[in-house]
Amino acid sequence: MMSGTRRLRLEHVRVARSEFGLPDDFEYSVVRKHPEYFRLVDATETRNKYIEIVERDPKLAVCAIERVREREYRTRGFKIGKYYRIAVWKWQRVPYWSPYEDISGYDLRSIEAQKRMEKRAVATIHELVSLTVEKKITLERIAHFRMAMNLPKRLKEFLLQHQGIFYISTRGNQGKLHTVFLREAYKRGELLEPNDLYLARRKLGDLVLMSPRKARVDRELVSYRRDEDEHDMERVGRVYAENEFRGESSNVFDGKNEGGDLVSDLSSDEDGVYTDGEGDDPEDACATE
Repeated sequence: MMSGTRRLRLEHVRVARSEFGLPDDFEYSVVRKHPEYFRLVDATETRNKYIEIVERDPKLAVCAIERVREREYRTRGFKIGKYYRIAVWKWQRVPYWSPYEDISGYDLRSIEAQKRMEKRAVATIHELVSLTVEKKITLERIAHFRMAMNLPKRLKEFLLQHQGIFYISTRGNQGKLHTVFLREAYKRGELLEPNDLYLARRKLGDLVLMSPRKARVDRELVSYRRDEDEHDMERVGRVYAENEFRGESSNVFDGKNEGGDLVSDLSSDEDGVYTDGEGDDPEDACATE
């Protein structure tokens, strides 16, 4: 809807599908599954495919910047000088053009129109980043949509002029990878309004980044406890066997009668049964006597 031609190149959307939370098979599970919203168009001059919107919904043509508070947002530690403050004051008084607004009928050759187009480009990038899952996207991904959304050529220099809205990180790939963050969406490095997909990715990232040393220590602890349990079982079994051996030898020694003959365990058990007296039948006891 932010494109002037109401279409985006399929390959460009496929490259940025992870940032926007789209599945790998979005061409079939999203585009072709909902023909009332999207359709695939083959380009006549090239072999590229485009995703075209069928009908514009006015309810969806509301930018995220229009739903947030109107006061200026600044993170802790962000300071601006006097001249930059004057530039911000002038910037805020430039009329606002929504990225979803059709500007094909306007004359864009005047200086006032160029200022409005600059502010519209900032609003377009702001809306594009706000549509992502983690409220961040690489500068190279934004460059794919530059022609379709009428964005300026030097995107990095353009975004550096609006540091109060965007934060550009150069970490990754030896400083060659530029990631654009929305300042208002983060606080102390954490997303203010995390969604389910973002939380699932964080949990998966924590599992992937788990140090092998910690995992090895956990395995060693489990192995140590298992070996300790097995050692305890062996020790208990050995003590039990020794006790059994000692008990059997004492029974054999005590089983000698007055004549010096050995009495079997069976006979000793039988004698124990008949001489116990508890739970026995009185008649059987008298008969024995």
